[in-house]
Amino acid sequence: MTGDDLRFDLEIDFKTAVFGGEEKVRIRHLETCGTCNGDGVKPGSKVSTCSTCNGMGVTMQVTRTPLGNFQTQQTCPACGGTGQIVEEYCGTCSGQGRVQKTKQIKVTIPPGVEDGNKLRVRAEGDAGPNGGPAGDLYIFLKVKSDPNFRREGPEVYSDASISYVDAILGASISVPVVDGDVKIKIPPGTQPGQVMRLKGNGAPRLGNPSQRGDHYVTVKIDIPKSISKEEEKLITELRDLKANDEKKKGKGFFG
Repeated sequence: MTGDDLRFDLEIDFKTAVFGGEEKVRIRHLETCGTCNGDGVKPGSKVSTCSTCNGMGVTMQVTRTPLGNFQTQQTCPACGGTGQIVEEYCGTCSGQGRVQKTKQIKVTIPPGVEDGNKLRVRAEGDAGPNGGPAGDLYIFLKVKSDPNFRREGPEVYSDASISYVDAILGASISVPVVDGDVKIKIPPGTQPGQVMRLKGNGAPRLGNPSQRGDHYVTVKIDIPKSISKEEEKLITELRDLKANDEKKKGKGFFG
């Protein structure tokens, strides 16, 4: 009979979820007793067939009633249902055949996992009774949030702040991605909330790490709450120039 499966909750970093890695975890599970090899009997101790149930593990009882005889079956009280009488049980496991042990194991995290994914580690659950095979260990993943990135599957999202001047005139800026920094061009006239796509700079796809998703940068425009006198003068001149251009366009259209 196979032993029970176990669950372990593991929290990992954002970057580990993206690119994979190796984590060490300590688990506590049942292992087959090394003294008795799982049968619960002290080595050298005599084991005989239970004479009460003749090795069946159950006894039969007949009850007479006005409606006839009824036969019931119950666990043998002499052997506890094992069908055997043990001279002396194993002292290491108290006759249970299994012992609780704590161990450290290495868990390989594949690239591209997400919050809520689970990993299966074979034969690291509880050992089965009577020397039976062990169950499996299931690792449930919890991914820590990252201050710079958001993620949906292989797609990664972030924000980039630029000045209002760069938004008007355009610029070249460096933005962080999951594996470094990338230079991007901000086109003149960029609007607040405009999204720029960086193809292939997202997270690896789970099960196919050679393929990566895209990274999407949302542009935030930093408008200052206060400006210098010189800046105020230049912006005022720009506003007046813009107003004059609009007037000229209007005159040309209606004149």
